[in-house]
Amino acid sequence: MYDETREADKPEFTVEPLEEMLKRNRFLVEVPVVENPDFKAAVHQMVTPEKLLPQEPVREEPEVAPMENNKNLTRKPRGYTGFLHIRCEHCGKTKTFCAKHQLSYYGCKECGKKTDLKDLKQAFINCECGGTARYFTNETAELIELNCINCGMPVALKYNAKKKLYETIRS
Repeated sequence: MYDETREADKPEFTVEPLEEMLKRNRFLVEVPVVENPDFKAAVHQMVTPEKLLPQEPVREEPEVAPMENNKNLTRKPRGYTGFLHIRCEHCGKTKTFCAKHQLSYYGCKECGKKTDLKDLKQAFINCECGGTARYFTNETAELIELNCINCGMPVALKYNAKKKLYETIRS
């Protein structure tokens, strides 16, 4: 069936057996094959691998200890980015800020000494206003308080030893 509509408001379709419709068309299957020797040679040259020069035999490398046993190959974290809540290990003052670049230490503005940022714990804030945030912190206390980034209200967090992170205390 095919469409022979000449006017938009008067659709006209013709129904015809497939065998009769195929008789009117010429297909490439019926065209005789003509080989081109230049083309055939070019294709043969493309698919034939070039003869490679003899190479030295492959020597087996000595077995290397697995990475988990080799402490020299472990990758050290480069630093922390994002929201950080850091307590100076020298004077005890805290600072909460957002780091745009990776930090491996925190320079305290109060005492001027450095606090290395390593093995920081995550702290997840879920405020009553609907605001959520994730911080990294070096706090060691069981309970801490951080301000919501949306409304500024303090949110109480408790350390979950099983998960090794701080969570919002639900009321």
